[in-house]
Parts: sequence; C-alpha cells; structure tokens
Amino acid sequence: MSAPHDPRRLDMRTTRPLLAIAMGGALVLSACSNSSDSPGSPDGNGTGAATQSPGETGTAELGEAGGTITMAIGDDPGNLDPAMTVLQVTRGVGRMAYDSLVRTSPDGEIVPNLATEWEVTPTSVTFSLNPDATCADGTPFTATDAADNISFIADPENASPLLGIMVPTDATASADDEAGTVTVEVSAPNAFLLSNLTSVFMVCRSGLDDRETLAQATAGTGPWVLEEAAPNDSYTFARNEDYSWGPRQEPFEGEGVPDTFVFRVIPNMTTTANLLLAGEVNIAGVSPGDEERVQAAGLDRYGAASPLGETFFNQGPGHPGADPAVRKALIAATDIEMVAAVGAGAAGQVSTGLVTLEPKVCPGDTVSGNLPAYNVEAANAMLDDAGWVRGADGIREKDGNRLSLKFIFAQRGGDELAAAAELLSQQWREVGAEMSPSTIAATQLNEVLFASGDWDAGWIPVTVDLPSQLLAFLSGPAAPDGTNFAHIDNETYTAKSAEANVQGEIEAACALWIEAETALIQNVDVAPMFDIVASNYLNGVTLDAASGEIDGSSIRSTQ
Repeated sequence: MSAPHDPRRLDMRTTRPLLAIAMGGALVLSACSNSSDSPGSPDGNGTGAATQSPGETGTAELGEAGGTITMAIGDDPGNLDPAMTVLQVTRGVGRMAYDSLVRTSPDGEIVPNLATEWEVTPTSVTFSLNPDATCADGTPFTATDAADNISFIADPENASPLLGIMVPTDATASADDEAGTVTVEVSAPNAFLLSNLTSVFMVCRSGLDDRETLAQATAGTGPWVLEEAAPNDSYTFARNEDYSWGPRQEPFEGEGVPDTFVFRVIPNMTTTANLLLAGEVNIAGVSPGDEERVQAAGLDRYGAASPLGETFFNQGPGHPGADPAVRKALIAATDIEMVAAVGAGAAGQVSTGLVTLEPKVCPGDTVSGNLPAYNVEAANAMLDDAGWVRGADGIREKDGNRLSLKFIFAQRGGDELAAAAELLSQQWREVGAEMSPSTIAATQLNEVLFASGDWDAGWIPVTVDLPSQLLAFLSGPAAPDGTNFAHIDNETYTAKSAEANVQGEIEAACALWIEAETALIQNVDVAPMFDIVASNYLNGVTLDAASGEIDGSSIRSTQ
C-alpha cells in the first residue's frame, strides 16, 4: 500500500542508475537518493511499500544462465563485519551478501527488501518483514534478528562506526515476532530516519551470536553467499539459489543469471583497464588517464560524482591544522582550478558542497564564496600575522615547530592524483609550508584516521547523500574516542546540525543543514576542492544500481 499523493513532495528521482566509484579511500557508501521517506510523503509521515515494478537490468541480449561475473576493486575490503566498517569498498562487497530492510531503486524510490511494507511517523518506522525471507543457512530471519542488528549498532559499547551515521544515537528497536514487525524509534522527529536505514545491512542469527566469524565470512539473507575469501587477491560468492525476495521480488534464476560473482583485488588501475577491455573483468572503474581508451570501446557505464578533492586538516593537538590561520592560508595559496585539472582531468568538476550524490536531498552551493580565494600574497600575510616566520630554507616556524605537513591521499587515485598532490606541495611551499605527499590504501584509513592520527592534511573523500550522515565525522568525540577524525570543533555546525536533526520536515531540516555546512567551509574545517564524475564500466554484464549500491539480484551476463 502507499500513501496518497502529496503535492509538497519533492521530485528527487535519479535519471539513471548510479554506481559509486571508489577511486580510493572513500569512507561512506550512500544510503539513499530519495528525499521522500515513503511514497508520497516528503516529511516521512505515512506508509509505503512497492508501488512500481523493479527496474530493468538493461536492453542488451542476455547470456546463458551460469558462469562467473568479475568486478575489480582496488583495495582489500578487510574486516567484512557490516556493522564495523564505513569503508566504501567493504560495504560494496558486503552488499552482495546482506539485505537491508528497505533499499533505494534505480529511479530513487524506497522499495521493499527484507520488509514488504513500512509505516513512518515523525519519530518511528515500523517494518513488516517478508515471511518468506530466510538466511543463507536455511534458518528464518526474524523480527528479533532485525531489532538486534539495530540495537548492536545503537549500543555505544560496541563502537560501531555506523552509530550516528546510519543509526541515530537515540534509536531503539523492538520486535514482535508473532506479527513479523520491527519498530525503530527515536526521541525527536527525524526527517531522514527511514532513508538512513536503507543502508543498514541485516546479519542473521548465526553471525549475531558469533560476530568474530563475520570478519572473513558472511551470514546474511542476500542473493550471494561468500564461498571463499583470499585477502588481497579475491572474494568469491556463490548464488543463493533460494533467494526470491528483495527489490525484484522474484526468484534469482534464469537467463543471464550467473552462478558465481568474484571481487578481484587489483591495485593498479591501468592493469584494471587492460583486463576490462580484454573481458577478464566485467565491472570496473578506471583512472582519468585510461578513460579515453575505455570509452572508445563503447562499453556501457554508470557514473556518480565523488568528492575526490575533499580536503581535511588534522586539528588535533600538535598538528599545524589546529591553527585556523594555517588552514585558511594554505587554501588561499592553492590554485584549485589548476590542481583539479591535473588530478581529475575532464572528469573533474568544481565542488559545490559536501554531499555529491544526485539527486541531492538538500540542494545548494555552500562552497562558492565561502572558501578563501586564490591569493598567494594574502596567504603569506595570514601566516605572517599568525606568527609563522620563514627560516633560512624558506619554511616557516612558530614556537619551535616547523610548518611541515604529511598529506595523505588515495592510492587508487592513480598517477593523476599523485601529480596533483605534487603540484599542491609546490603551491604550499611558495608560502613557506613543507608538504610531504603520502599515498594510502583504503584499508589503512581506519588505522590512520581513527587510531594513530599520523597525518596532517589530506584528500579524504566522505561519500554520502544525506547531510546527517556527516555529523559523526565532523563533530563530537575526536578520534580515537570517536569518528571525528579531523578533531573539528565548530560551534555553529554543532548547534545548527543539532537543530536540523530534530526537524520532522525535510525543507526545514535542509535549511539548517545548509547553514551548518557553510559554517564548516567558512572556517576551513573542510575544504571541498574538486569532485570527479567517475564511472564504472560494464563488459559482458548488465545490472541495476542506485546511489552507488548494486542490486546483487539484478546482475545478468550479456552476450
């Protein structure tokens, strides 16, 4: 059933499937791309269920049933426990084996997954589970299982990085196994509650009871089951022959349906492009330098904007970025257009905000006019006024501390991003800052950002499609005690985001989120330099995806 049409509803449907590209080091996979929390209800009030047929997998002629589809990933996913990671690559792998209660369709609607219906109020969502859904081991998936998944993340003792991102900090979950319903409640109105829950993967009872097994195995209800994990090499999934629920609500079998799906770890993007063109890999993203020859092959592709040049400074004690004059001066010393041209090429575009995935729930430009303009003379003056004095070698010092920064960026960015980092180093040196570029693999991010803190600045893409999902990264307890990896303490952002988080209507919430984000950028707590419109290319396969999340049951081989 669906709610009556609401004329206030914002039209936020995507125009084509989106596939998030992990150019490397992206922290969060998107949750959804629809502003409406239920069909016909922008305020998240009402009821909702599937009101449309599942999206088509494509127009290409399908191949025979069976066989293998291979997707290239640039980094090993590491610990596969879906409640203990915010890494894009890991969540992409986990999506094959785990279902969420609801998910987003390619055209932006929230549709059934494990739940067939849902009822939304300003402070709660009640889901009715599909009674036919079972775990891969044959056991039923119960409402208590669903509630326990939410409760695990919501318990601060478990230190799930999804708390405050996918699951609100005040969320509680309760179950009625006889009725087959699970209810998630919050203490104040939350316009994005249902939207956030589209990306909470549900673990079956065997995994809930023994979470250590989830590091290199899966315990889900999804269309694929992890058969073999070979870290830093490949992850092989077998088709779940009993799967018949999810957004398509039909048996996962028939023409073009593969028996095996493999994630192959290939760090070198040029090698990836070669294998893609040779047909040895079916799904892959490529670097800007390889884009032209891959496009020339006429392969289908699906793209999404990623905040590749999203710049953070470590504001922890003892780091240069703790001084706002340093942050503002270094951005003023940066010719962003030149750096973007080198790092992203023709696929680059000017950043307009922290949320890059379309359609944006809260549209607006928070960047233009809010970052310091490119002006080397002004940058030098800022540092002079802040007491940073040039030494004999041209590098500035203050209170015996050298203005030296370790700058981290994605290993998967390829030669282009490395060249952009070198250019940035040269530009910063002109104003007396010594910057050492350092590549980092996606699986190193957890240790560097949330534990060791061994970084001073960097391009750290945080890919989300709801501003509320940024809150835990940009405020609150600093790492290692929390997920605020840059040690940001912006009073305006904290106040405005807290106010936004208790709005029941999307328009009111968005106005406050825009103010909150603007405050961050004006203080250079985060400096979005450039985005990249990156693509995943398909060779011999067709599929559906929304906001970077592949529908595993839509994968079909083509002739």
